[in-house]
Amino acid sequence: MARVFITGSADGLGRAAAETLLAEGHEVIVHARSAERLTAVKHLPGVTGDLADLGETRAVAEQVNALGRPDVVIHNAGVYRDAQVMPVNVVAPYVLTALIDGPGRLIYLTSGMHRGGRPDVRALRDGSYSDSKLFVTTLALAMARLRPGILSNAVDPGWVPTRMGGPGAPDDLRLGHLTQEWLATSDDPAALTTGGYWYHQQRHDPHPSAADPGFQDRLLAALADLTGTPLP
Repeated sequence: MARVFITGSADGLGRAAAETLLAEGHEVIVHARSAERLTAVKHLPGVTGDLADLGETRAVAEQVNALGRPDVVIHNAGVYRDAQVMPVNVVAPYVLTALIDGPGRLIYLTSGMHRGGRPDVRALRDGSYSDSKLFVTTLALAMARLRPGILSNAVDPGWVPTRMGGPGAPDDLRLGHLTQEWLATSDDPAALTTGGYWYHQQRHDPHPSAADPGFQDRLLAALADLTGTPLP
């Protein structure tokens, strides 16, 4: 059984994945922005911190490390608009990747909208949702290249009826969290691969820049400069 840490797991896809993995017998560490939101999943061990805030993101990593090394981290937390897009969708996954000790599997939630993102690291300052999802997809594939001993993948959950997706979203909610659960814990040979961009358990081609080592290196350097936290 695996120990799985899931960001943004007080509701939506994160909570659905947490509940499914727990029912399968895995140990799950949940995360919420505040202690008040954590009460929604108070039956599970949890950590708190606002991922829009760099200091609180560092504190989240410290809390997770204090609970013991996770086998898997699912970077699920995300926002769609306003000034929090880059801090939550890109900076936080990067910092947590740098600071959380030793997971063997990393899963980053992205979106098909990443194909509309701009491969320009200057967008870290004020980029769009599409830019942020291109960057987090790039981070996932960069980790696969730079850390061959781990499995790192990006997952597009589709447009599903969560609070962020809205009640009219057309995709299947169960399929929206199935792929990350499968990549997190399965021994299926397909799930034991790395460097993939996945949609409903099928590998697809991401934006070409996401797989470009040059762009990956520029993004990681910009994130290290922005946060003062280089990857170990």
